[in-house]
This record gives sequence, C-alpha cells and structure tokens, in this order.
Amino acid sequence: MGSRDTATDTVRERILSTAGELFYAGGICATGVDRLSEAAGVSKRSLYQRFGGKDALIAEYLSASGTAVTGRLLPPEDDATPPRDRVLALFTTLCERSREPGFRGCPMLNAAAELPDPAHPARVVALEQKLRMRDFFSRQAAAMGAEDPGSLADQLLMLFDGAMSYVLVRATPVPESVVTAARALLDAQT
Repeated sequence: MGSRDTATDTVRERILSTAGELFYAGGICATGVDRLSEAAGVSKRSLYQRFGGKDALIAEYLSASGTAVTGRLLPPEDDATPPRDRVLALFTTLCERSREPGFRGCPMLNAAAELPDPAHPARVVALEQKLRMRDFFSRQAAAMGAEDPGSLADQLLMLFDGAMSYVLVRATPVPESVVTAARALLDAQT
C-alpha cells in the first residue's frame, strides 16, 4: 500500500470518526456537511470523494456504530454461560452503559427517527443491525428451550429498544427495572 493510500485511509477514518461523534451527539439532520468537514479538518471535496455524499456517510456511520454497540453490549456466546444469563447480562450492561456521559440511546433508533424514508441507505443499515440483535435474542431463546423463541426474541428486542428510547426521551439512565422485565419475559417462556 502506498503512502497516498495510507493518507486516504487516515482521512476517511477521520471523517467517519468525526461524523460518528457529531451525528450521535447532535443529530444527523442538524449536522451539515460544512460543519462536518470543518470539524474533521477536511474539505467537502475530500468528504465527497471518499463517501459520495452524506447519505452514504450516514450509512457507514451506522454500520460502524452497530458493530461498536453490539461489541460493547452483547456477551460472548462461545463460553459456558447459560443463555438466560447472557440475555440478563446484556440488559445489566445496558443499564451500566446508559450512565456514561454522553449516552444518547441507540444510534439506529435515533437515525430512524430522523430519516423517515425506509429506503434511505442508513435506514437499511439500521434495520440490518436491529435484525442482528433479534438474531442474538432468538439464538438465546432457542438454546434455553423457550416455548416460542421467535416471539420471545421480538419481546426482548422491543424491551431493548424501549430502554434505549427511554434514555433519549427522558435524558436519564435506563432503570434497573429493565432487568426485572427481561427476567419476567424469560420466566414466561421457559
């Protein structure tokens, strides 16, 4: 890889990182390309050369955010932890993370609220990320012998999304009662 390729990657990563910070903290619609370029220390031309436009940049931001969020919240599935404990650990971790400064809930939900067109590239990514989370819940539900793993996965995802919305709307951490609610959903199916 030549030095120009390395410089291009560095600029691209700087733009993506800056976009992530600004989009999450202030909103996608409130963050214009001018502000983003200035904050990243790049020209608008550089941004457009690397991403083609703001819509593609938003989609890449959500893809990276989804990977980061699941990496921080989802417990490993390759150990001896019982699936029920994995699910409860996810909600416990969510409560803890929601106390961190600057936590504004789920980037996928935030983006979906700002971008009404379901065909928008970022909405497509947001849906993919939510389906990935549902798949985690579905695997755990099946492994613990739930009566209806799909239904339980849907319920747990709604609880998760509700907790994320709670943070954003109320500007307060997720209450510990979300773990109690998850436990009740698990108890009802196993």
